[in-house]
Amino acid sequence: MTTGVLLYCFDTSQVAYSKITERCVALIKKHLKLPITVVTNWDTYKNFGPMGMINYKIMDNETNNTKLGKPWYNLERHMAYDHSPYDLTVVMDVDYFCYSDKLLRLANTESDFLVHKDAHDVIKSEKMEYHRDAMLDLVWATVLIFRKTPRTKAIFDTVRLVKQNYVHYCNLYRITYPNFRNDYAFAIALNQISGHGDYDIIPDSIATVPADAEILNLEENGAVVRWKDITVKLCDQDLHFLTKEVANV
Repeated sequence: MTTGVLLYCFDTSQVAYSKITERCVALIKKHLKLPITVVTNWDTYKNFGPMGMINYKIMDNETNNTKLGKPWYNLERHMAYDHSPYDLTVVMDVDYFCYSDKLLRLANTESDFLVHKDAHDVIKSEKMEYHRDAMLDLVWATVLIFRKTPRTKAIFDTVRLVKQNYVHYCNLYRITYPNFRNDYAFAIALNQISGHGDYDIIPDSIATVPADAEILNLEENGAVVRWKDITVKLCDQDLHFLTKEVANV
């Protein structure tokens, strides 16, 4: 059985995601030692520096999504089942940095689909929650771990259906977030495929560096970050960077 990592990377006019991906890939190779497939477009592909052996899939991505008024190209994740050449796939955001082998250990699970339900701010040490009126809990599609099974295919097919009819599903589940969001799309799909019951999740919380934090240094085993008058050194744990300045450190 083959196991590998699938990444999606599309540069925007504001953020050089290709530079973030270079750091992400180096950490995957160091800590997970798995083959890597990067789905990207031609313009972004030309911006990559040398990263060693990588399997690239070039495609024309959708560009009609925004976040906080800025381009946010994140509409292809529902295609991960088809894009992945692996039997077991770890999908992650390129700004999720593996400073441990946690995902490699999780890949040995018997579950055919895993996702996080919790994330926390590593500086303020508090759970990340958003005011919402939605009728279901969101999941964090930052990391997905899946095997190619009929049930997993049904999950991705349902996410595709949700994406195509997002306004309808937002009304159905009382979701007030205006733009398409993978976190809600996968939450809806899992809710429906599980018959509105429980489903398997990754049994921890995503350690998240908030968007308003300053990254002072990126080191081989972690990062030094500052928020207001608080400075912390984060070592030997996976980190999700919401601040895209990570591309410039």
